Amino acid sequence: MAYEEGSGFLGPLAERMYKKNKLNDIIIPRLRIQMKPNSLDTFAAIAFQCLKPTRSERPKMAQIIEKLENAYRIQASLKAPELARVGIWGTKDTKGPQNIWDLKLEKDHKLKMITIDHGYLIYSLMFTTESKGILYTSKKAGGWNGGETVSEVVLEEDEEIIGIQGTVGVSTGKYAGYTIISSLSFFSNKKTHGPFGRATNDTFSVPLDKGNFGGLYGLAGYYIDGIGVYMKASSDEITQVGFWGTKSPGGPQNQWSFQLDRNHHLKKITVDHGDLIYSLIFTTEFRGVEKTSDKAGGWNGGDIVSEVTFTWDEEITAINGTIDVSRGTFAGYTIISSITFVTNKRTYGPYGNVRGTLFTVPWDKDSFAGFFGRCGYYIDAIGVYLKATI
Repeated sequence: MAYEEGSGFLGPLAERMYKKNKLNDIIIPRLRIQMKPNSLDTFAAIAFQCLKPTRSERPKMAQIIEKLENAYRIQASLKAPELARVGIWGTKDTKGPQNIWDLKLEKDHKLKMITIDHGYLIYSLMFTTESKGILYTSKKAGGWNGGETVSEVVLEEDEEIIGIQGTVGVSTGKYAGYTIISSLSFFSNKKTHGPFGRATNDTFSVPLDKGNFGGLYGLAGYYIDGIGVYMKASSDEITQVGFWGTKSPGGPQNQWSFQLDRNHHLKKITVDHGDLIYSLIFTTEFRGVEKTSDKAGGWNGGDIVSEVTFTWDEEITAINGTIDVSRGTFAGYTIISSITFVTNKRTYGPYGNVRGTLFTVPWDKDSFAGFFGRCGYYIDAIGVYLKATI
């Protein structure tokens, strides 16, 4: 281990300075000014874990390599990430590169038209964008097979996509047994386009803020096998997706938000539940120090309090839940009736009572940045903050 006169061994010194948030003080100045902060943070966090006293607390070599690659990618990138990805819904099998499709809206381009080939499922999608009066048409996604109907969604000049909704099914007929997108609807700030295809009970929905839509991506073959959404990030590289639950804004006392501070790790979620979700509390950890959020919801109390505790190398990659109407003393409110947290390691839940309309929200690893929503007696709605990675 390296040794510096007057400071002792560098490993313990680096650990002490990291905990004090003074790591910059021991980095050679001419090197420090060349480092991108997020790259240094990623490198320092994994190095700090490597200094843990017990083997079980230290990362495996594969985890170290992954974090170092992330740090290098951030340092080497020429511009900040601008897009986050939500999804995929449908099949998860990527197969080959020929099965992958995407539409990223280029700067100053407006989505003008979506062409949908469909029947009892979605066969293909094509996109037309406009920039400075010139139209650009994408390659066809999917379409190794053809449907009975071709529909065109034409967006007006002041119209933009603020959400999609669809269902996942299984193909029949000549090419049977594939998990596919069986129906799609597109929501704009002016109207609903669709549904196209034939709906099943396996639904998904992606509500977006106006100005958030950055494109679509997915998997395809004979049909549209999977679909996801690109979302534009704000100046701080964070975007939000949702709500699921009540749409009534209420007053400011009904708004709740939990956003991860830079380099903080979500350590625990405390869930008060019973027939529905009464409240949520979030505990984060930074350099060994824990911080607990205010309670979201909880004007009423449940029958059970559950604690979801995450390991240092565990992060949330999806939530599943259901939306229904409250019962009992405070009946008739649209609420979150159940919630499940999915990480890169395991699934926690469901908490509450699984009833009503299902929603499921997956996203890319390293994207999770927090939750937000509406509340009162209960958790009335939930949404997700995501970091841009693309």
